[in-house]
Amino acid sequence: DYRITFTIPGASVSEHPAYQVFVKAAEILNSLGWKIEIKADSSALTKLATGSLAVWAGDWDSTIDPDMYEKYHKNSGSASVYAWGYKEIFADHSKYAEEISIINRLSEKIEAGREITDRASRITIYKNAMIDVLNLAVEMPIYQGMNLYPYNSEVIKESSLKYSTTEDGNVNPYSSPLERIWEIELLK
Repeated sequence: DYRITFTIPGASVSEHPAYQVFVKAAEILNSLGWKIEIKADSSALTKLATGSLAVWAGDWDSTIDPDMYEKYHKNSGSASVYAWGYKEIFADHSKYAEEISIINRLSEKIEAGREITDRASRITIYKNAMIDVLNLAVEMPIYQGMNLYPYNSEVIKESSLKYSTTEDGNVNPYSSPLERIWEIELLK
């Protein structure tokens, strides 16, 4: 008998970006005999800090720096590490030896990423660190919020927006031109 509640913080389930993902997952699992309930919970963030939610949707805020310390480092004091079960994992070394190994390796990668400023090197480190996060099965990224920043290409030199472009040179929707406004060049 598999009963699990998929929890969305707040008062309304359908407004969260993960809602449709939860609905589809519930349909699939329920067709296999599970009993999945999707519900909103205004106390979810409090429950998250105690690690008492089985499956939940969140939306982490972050800066443009992809530092993972607060969310995943073994020494973080953030509520997220309690939600991931770090407290229980480190309390039982014999039962959770594999998880402890992954968390220690992840923490080393996070520390390495904090020590360098070379963007390409940091990208490699953080990609490898995300593999460890996925191996812990504590989080599965399912959506990315996007912001829209229109600009006039007859006024702004597009190549001066390089900090917010993808490797193929296209402007990306995840960075604000205001983050490095001093680097923007005007054409007129």
